[in-house]
Amino acid sequence: MTNDVVVLNDSLDVGFNRLVTDSLEMVLFFSFLIILSWKLTLLAMVILPVVFCFIWYIGKKLRKYSERSQKRMADVNSVLEETINNIRIVKAFSMEQFESKKFFRSTYNYFRALLRMTRIRHLASPINDTLATVAGIIILLFAGSRIISGGGDLDAGDFMTYILAMFSMIKPAKSLSRIHIKLQEGMAAAERIFEVMDTKEKIKDSPQARPISQFTDEIVYNDVTFSYNEYETVLRNISFDVKKGEVVAVVGPSGAGKSTLFDLLPRFYDPQKGKILIDGQDIRSLKLSSLRGLMGIVTQETYLFNDTIRNNIAYGLDGIPDVSVVAASRMANADESINQFEERYDTLVGNRGVRLSGGQRQRLAIARALLKNPQILIFDEATSALDTESEILVQEAIDRLMQNRTTLVIAHRLSTIKNADRILVLDEGRIVESGSHDILMQQDGLYKRLYSMQFRDVS
Repeated sequence: MTNDVVVLNDSLDVGFNRLVTDSLEMVLFFSFLIILSWKLTLLAMVILPVVFCFIWYIGKKLRKYSERSQKRMADVNSVLEETINNIRIVKAFSMEQFESKKFFRSTYNYFRALLRMTRIRHLASPINDTLATVAGIIILLFAGSRIISGGGDLDAGDFMTYILAMFSMIKPAKSLSRIHIKLQEGMAAAERIFEVMDTKEKIKDSPQARPISQFTDEIVYNDVTFSYNEYETVLRNISFDVKKGEVVAVVGPSGAGKSTLFDLLPRFYDPQKGKILIDGQDIRSLKLSSLRGLMGIVTQETYLFNDTIRNNIAYGLDGIPDVSVVAASRMANADESINQFEERYDTLVGNRGVRLSGGQRQRLAIARALLKNPQILIFDEATSALDTESEILVQEAIDRLMQNRTTLVIAHRLSTIKNADRILVLDEGRIVESGSHDILMQQDGLYKRLYSMQFRDVS
């Protein structure tokens, strides 16, 4: 979307600026040659198939090498971005030299691909010149000998005019050859660009999709089965319901399918089998924008934009008064830490919020969800990565956020979900236990085992 677009723009700019004028010059000179002597022109055209075949071959090779060089350029950008984003890990493991070598390796591969492409591109001009010269020599020998012997169709003056016109045609011909080569580079870039732009959306509104503005009754998962690929099923025959106002938590070992289970509700994916209902309506029959408008999502990894604190809290909401932004941040226990910055709510948070601590980022995400005032809250708990003070502040904000809302919680720290109305225990894509904390602790099952292991680790 950046480098390839520049390549395409350059190709179109160079190509269309000269395409019309050079084509007209070619037609004009060729017509003049036909008028002077159609026999000599026909002789000159014998070499044209060779020229055209060569230009076609060069264009085909150049398109291949151009696409390869653009891929290598993408690799360079990818390595650079990855290294900068993970700079803490690089420094922690003293891998500066390793990353430098990886970067220079990718730039060298790009250089080699670019060198091949440049070699092919510059090969075309001298070979075309050679072929044109050969054509000129053949015509000079043939027509010149006939004029000297007195049997030619042209006199000496007309012949010199013919030769002058023929060599004048070489310049626009060479220009059109370069345009063809440049357009092949642009075509390679265009293929990569439109490969992305033309990718079909897998999740989209059906033609009969209806809007939904209120959540009034319940969410129902009905025999839901889902897999990311045909080899591994992530969720198997999941069925449960969530009444309005309930807090339902999902726990289980890593890889059990907890995040996937709640990713299906805002239709980040669609299940292969079964269906999910909101107030009795299949979510696939609802407009995506209105469905997701019901929900506020606080993820485990907090995503912030390189913008001000104010704009991150009021993300996507135009005309929100400052008093509402401040009120949301106070409810999220974020206002005090925000006011410690010199520019307060106008402070830039940096790329992905790097200028903030983990607790500050998490509280901004909660403030963002509070300001949206969602009817359904999906919360991927992330307090386990925070220090004790931040965890307490974030947990208080979470408790405020969950009040009077239907809440779905993915729980990593089991002590935070004791008061959930219902806890679903997920293992290998199936719900193996369901009930409140007290009921599950009375059973000698997976939940009690997980809770006991965590409690033992904490103590």
